[in-house]
Amino acid sequence: MIIAKTVSPVLKIGLRFLGIWPDVSYSAVHLYSFILSMLIVQYFQYVYIMEHLKISELSNLIDGLAVTFDYSLTLFKIFGLWMHRNVFHKILADMDNDWLVSANIAEHSYMMTIKANISHFISNVIFTFNTIVGVFYFLGDYAIRSIIQSADYNNTLRQLPIRVQFPFDTQQSPLFEILVATLFIHVMLHVSIISILNGLILTLVAHISGQIDIMCHEFKNISETVLYRESTSITLETQIKRHKRIISFSENIEKLFSFIALMQVIWNTLVICCIGFIIIISIHNDTGVFVLVKSVLAYVVIMADSFVMCFAGEHLSLKSKLIANAIYETSWYNMPVRQSKVIIFIIMRSQRRLVITAGKMMDMSFETFTSIMKASASYVSVLNAMY
Repeated sequence: MIIAKTVSPVLKIGLRFLGIWPDVSYSAVHLYSFILSMLIVQYFQYVYIMEHLKISELSNLIDGLAVTFDYSLTLFKIFGLWMHRNVFHKILADMDNDWLVSANIAEHSYMMTIKANISHFISNVIFTFNTIVGVFYFLGDYAIRSIIQSADYNNTLRQLPIRVQFPFDTQQSPLFEILVATLFIHVMLHVSIISILNGLILTLVAHISGQIDIMCHEFKNISETVLYRESTSITLETQIKRHKRIISFSENIEKLFSFIALMQVIWNTLVICCIGFIIIISIHNDTGVFVLVKSVLAYVVIMADSFVMCFAGEHLSLKSKLIANAIYETSWYNMPVRQSKVIIFIIMRSQRRLVITAGKMMDMSFETFTSIMKASASYVSVLNAMY
């Protein structure tokens, strides 16, 4: 399929695993199995939180809340993607059609290929980075606990990779080792899903960015045909159709990620606050260096998660402004009156920015990302002053 040029193999495998990719056999079974495993882990995570809902265990409580909230966010994202899977399938069909249209012109195909290569590279980088951080977060937790146990010879309690509370004894071998391996695999799957969703939105924005670049390129070269009324009319008609496809594609991206973006803004803010609390406590803890490194790694991943969504929205908004600029820079004043009037309408429509919103309430942009950063920094500074 031509779609393979845009969507990287890593994303395609992950979306097939989730059952979101079209024409996947037993897609519902794939998705429901993963969601069921997430819900089971979530249940025992919240049981742990309820069991440790005490001031004396505030550090463990907040540490558990950070991972638990992150799991909940991933569940919301999967739910939002599954509910709009028909929109996603429409997006894939539009991408396939864009490649078919661009294949007839070498310059267009070249520009689309560049965007596809960039999206492949970014998807692989995100997946690799999140996987490495996930492994270090897991190993760092065990390093911290081994140091604590070496300092306290009376403490022989073995801890699981994440904060969960099972209704049975987990300390006996080989049950403990099986649970550790199972939870580690589950955590890595969770990290992979985050990488897939982040890579997906950047891939879609890169694709529409390529279409906008093609449209701008065509309008910059339109001056070569302004003396020929018929060819100019054909060129304008083609660009109007392309513009309509760009607008439709952008609206579908908005439908697909609006709910996901809203949940991300809310839950990531909660997770950042929890991690900030852990960072402040770790400064005054015996294992402060190890806890601090672990917390900083988690903080970087969460902020990167928020940045990806905000960057995608900001990039899409900026690229949409280029259309009006490119049209205005054409030799529209040399065109016949009929064509110049059409140009005016295209410019007017281009004034409406293409955006990704969080639940139709706020635009995902660098301004939103800065607001999240300011809120987390203010929270940490207040905690540091009160500690």
